[in-house]
Order: sequence, then C-alpha cells, then structure tokens
Amino acid sequence: MRRITLLMLIAHAAFGLAQDAYLNTAFVPRYWKANDPWPLSARVRNASSTVPLITFRVDWRFNSGPVQVGNTQSTTGILPGQYWPYTHPTAFNVPASSGTLKMWVVGVGDSNHSNDTLYFTVDVLSAWATKSVLIEQYTGTWCQFCPLPNAATNTLNDDPLIVVAKHHNGDELSSASSTAYWQQFNANYSPAGVMEQEEFGTLGDDAAYDQWGPRAEQRKQGVSPVSIAVAAGFNAWQRLLTVDLAVTFTAAQTGTFVVNAYILEDSINGVQVAGGSPYMHQQVVREVLGGANGTADVIPATTTAGSTYSHQYTFTVPEQWNAANLRVIAMVTEKRNGTSWTVNVSDGDLTEVHVPESATAEGFFRLWPSPARDMAFIDFEPSVGSAQLQLIGADGRVVLEQTIQSSAGRVSLPIPPDCATGSYLLRAIAGDRVGTRTLVIE
Repeated sequence: MRRITLLMLIAHAAFGLAQDAYLNTAFVPRYWKANDPWPLSARVRNASSTVPLITFRVDWRFNSGPVQVGNTQSTTGILPGQYWPYTHPTAFNVPASSGTLKMWVVGVGDSNHSNDTLYFTVDVLSAWATKSVLIEQYTGTWCQFCPLPNAATNTLNDDPLIVVAKHHNGDELSSASSTAYWQQFNANYSPAGVMEQEEFGTLGDDAAYDQWGPRAEQRKQGVSPVSIAVAAGFNAWQRLLTVDLAVTFTAAQTGTFVVNAYILEDSINGVQVAGGSPYMHQQVVREVLGGANGTADVIPATTTAGSTYSHQYTFTVPEQWNAANLRVIAMVTEKRNGTSWTVNVSDGDLTEVHVPESATAEGFFRLWPSPARDMAFIDFEPSVGSAQLQLIGADGRVVLEQTIQSSAGRVSLPIPPDCATGSYLLRAIAGDRVGTRTLVIE
C-alpha cells in the first residue's frame, strides 16, 4: 500500500488588486479506488477583500506530471461571505501509487499565499472494502437543545452505511468508559457531534447537526482497506456477552491501528428535557469495551493484504439493561500523534446480541456473522479435519464450492462479490457428517 498526499493550493486575485481568498467544502476520501475518477471540487471564497473576486481558474498536478489546467471562470464578483463552486474538468484518477496532488487557483494580482494550502491524505487502493461512517454524538437527558439532533441522528442511523453512537453525560445513561473515551475530543458541550473520530484532528467537533448528514454522504463515497466481522453471543443465564472481532485487510497498511467495540442499547424509555416524557433514547453507548484508547497489539504495525486479525471481548451485562435491545458495533482506528481516524466501523444492525449456537449443534460447526457483507467465518469442532463447503442460493444454484482443512478451528469464507443480497444455505460435509446453516448476505 502506498500513500498519496493531496495538497490543495489556492491563490485568488480580482480586479487587479491582491485578494485574500480561500477554499472550503473541499473533500477527498481518506481511501480511494485505484483507476477510478474522483471529481476535484470546492468553493472559492473571498475572505476579507472588499474588491470582488471576478476571474480565476483552478489547476492541479500529480507529482511531477503535467499540469492539468482548469477552465477560466468569470463571475459577477465574489464578496466576503459569498462563494463560487468550482469543479475541475479533469478528475483525479490514478493507479495505486504514492505521491502529491497539488491543486491551486490562478488569479490576477494575488499576493497573499499564507492561507492558501489545504492538505488531504489519500490512500489509493487496488483492493478495498465498503466504507461505513461513524457519527458520535454527545448528549444528555438534561439538554434542552438535544431533541432535534437526537431525531436527526436517529434518521441517519437508518442508513446501512452510517453508524451512530450517542455518548450521554451527566445523566443516568452515562458510563465511566464512555465519558473517558469522549474526553479526547475536548467537546464538553451538548449537543456536539464528532465524525470519523475527527480525522486526525482535521474535522473538528460541532453542533451543526444539519451538516452531519451531508458530511457523512461525502465520506460514504470513499472505501476502506479493512472489513470488520462481528459476532456477539449473549448467555442469558450468566448474562455474559462475548464479542468476537475479525478484521481483514484488503491491502497492506503501515501505521498504529487499534480495535474497539461499543455495547449500544436502543429504545430506552426515559425522559428528555424539551423532548417530552416518556421519551425513547436510541443508540446509547452503554460500554466502551476497549476503553478510551482502544485495544492495541491486535493489528501489527505493518499488515499484509488478505490477513485477518482477531480479538475477543467479554462483558457481564447488568440486570437493568434490556438484552433484547442491545447491539454491538466495532471499529478499527488509526492513531497518529495523539489523534485518530476511523478506518472502518461495523454496522450495529449486523450484530444483534443473541445466544450463540453450540459448536456441535446440527453437526460440528458454527457460522458467523449473519448477516454478512464481505466475509463470513466458520468455527469447526477440533475433531474435524477436512470439509467440503457449498454455498447454495435460493434457486438451488451452488455459488461457491471449496474444500478446506479445518484443523485450525476457524476458516474464512469470502463472500463472492457477485452474490446478490438475500438468504443462502451453507452446507458443510466432513466424512459422513453433514451440517447446514443459513447465511444472509447484504
């Protein structure tokens, strides 16, 4: 895996006088697809000059390659507080490689370059997983301004590629682990929103909940070098929750990576200032299983493509929590210089807490998780040697067939990329033993 730094330089001038312009709403995904176009766009703004910004163009260059010259734009004049949207006619489109993309605006008479530069780090991947977006909200039952943001994030959480987690503070739904985790963001007000763990500090916390959705939509367009499989088993008699994580890298990466998992509870009937009573609280973070800093040493500093790294959390669920409404979400985070970036996060709807199947039920193996997206896993009894696997569609067609050695206990089952969503039957044959499981693919 190679890393690309995106350098965006803006120089603005108008009417022959020096300007002090800048860009905003410029976005490039943290991870992007090799040989796939990404349109470079932003808003050109006038920071302070009373002289309108009238004519400019935007150029870009990758490494020492040729300058991609943009179209000249003529406006009626951009004043402070106004902007002009600009999309370059040539999209950024490169193979998996490392380098620097430079983008700048060419104007007349620009002399102030002190605020011209924006940086975006982009990893261009030749193999990738679907990206989900993590939105975390700081809220409280005492917060009079929180009902509308709560409703907004409830809606966003319905999107299968957006995962919402709400950290409560100063009320009966807060927890010590959640409070310790949130302290890293220095966002001690409610409502506050943090997306993708602040993207190495480049995307600050804010209360503008009407912008959380559009920002998440931008980030959903990116991809990830990581897929996360989560299986959560709940023993109702012991009230013991066991969470198994399997993190698979689609591309080699180098960095400091940690894993973490939250226990979320939905549909908690309670009160909310300015929200009425009773009030249903959703996506409540009950416990941060990996603690404030996540769990280190699960993922090595340098990963290899196709490798899977596993971890297990166990937790005793308090009696007052409704086990029927619990979910588990999991994330992989890259740490750098005291800041964080969410590499990927699992969808909480995939990991409803349940009583795990016995490894010996229906024969000799357990299949998890279900539903699955990119990868499923099979845990075999220790006595099983080799086995033949068949994945069978609803029409009876065998879409995957392979023979595996299961003596290691756990076997990875990649989901064929051309499999349609729906229910499939997984059949395992080991000698004279035959077992089946239902696998839902989404």
